[in-house]
Amino acid sequence: MAKLEIKNLTKSYGKTQVIHGVDMTIESGEFCVFVGPSGCGKSTMLRMIAGLESITEGQVCMDGAVMNHLPASQRDLAMVFQSYALYPHMSVRQNLSFGLENLRMAKPEIQQRVKEAAQMLQIEPLLDRKPGQLSGGQRQRVAIGRTVVREPKIFLFDEPLSNLDAELRVAMRAEIAALHRRLGNTMIYVTHDQVEAMTMADKIAVLRNGQVEQFGAPLDLYNNPANKFVAGFIGTPRMNFLTVDKGIDGKMLLPGGKTLSVPKGWIWTHDQATLGVRAHHLKISDRGELPFIVKAVEQLGGETYVYGRVDDQPITLHLSGQASIGVEEIVHLKLDLKQTHLFAD
Repeated sequence: MAKLEIKNLTKSYGKTQVIHGVDMTIESGEFCVFVGPSGCGKSTMLRMIAGLESITEGQVCMDGAVMNHLPASQRDLAMVFQSYALYPHMSVRQNLSFGLENLRMAKPEIQQRVKEAAQMLQIEPLLDRKPGQLSGGQRQRVAIGRTVVREPKIFLFDEPLSNLDAELRVAMRAEIAALHRRLGNTMIYVTHDQVEAMTMADKIAVLRNGQVEQFGAPLDLYNNPANKFVAGFIGTPRMNFLTVDKGIDGKMLLPGGKTLSVPKGWIWTHDQATLGVRAHHLKISDRGELPFIVKAVEQLGGETYVYGRVDDQPITLHLSGQASIGVEEIVHLKLDLKQTHLFAD
């Protein structure tokens, strides 16, 4: 286990800056997820930590020691790649042991580590097969096993599940989380899937355009998003956003024409703002403030998703159980302002 500190981390390619002075501390034993849309810089940051990309400015420190100029092989890190990066001509056993042999480790120690990793990841029956004889999930276990045998202080995962089908991704998420609980090592995991981030992480860093928009525990980000981008990125389905206007006498003018009293503590910086509300916090009510035109209904048995518009603004409604509601029907939605967020951006 190790504590990792990122201090004013910056990366430029020529005149193009892609990472903008990131500061972050990942405590020893934490599972930290970098999440964000494609091109936001999360994989670049991971590769800088691993020593596979040079650092333009700033520092990467492990347990207080600066690692900027150490080669990747000397950083006591192990990385699992999206493509698995297994040697196709070697057996699973050879893939697991190859890195240890290069370190000139004693053969009995290598055999013991390979055996323990194979048992932990339930790949013992596969040890004599080659990667071409394995399924995607089995290859992923072998790729993880290759890092486990090295017993690094920090594990790095670069979108390791993106090549798997949906059902297998769910199973592998649980396996990686269980591996973290067993080993207790510091782990940093990159993904564009916020569901993976929410279900696996102790801490999440939400990135956009090479900057950290918010860093914290999953439920902190969900319940108290720092801005509209984080609010829209964290949570499934994504948060609904409605444009609202500042009315008179402390009132808020809603789409559709009705007004509500603004709760104490809300600060208007402009005459117009964005109101954010989760799909399950909206309720159908005859006394509702928002006229909602239904455009599509998804009946999933135990829950229902309803898609429609309020004054030409898209809204998703999540209802528990089965709902009798039809397309083009007009219903009214009730807002609980205690469950909403006001964004100036």
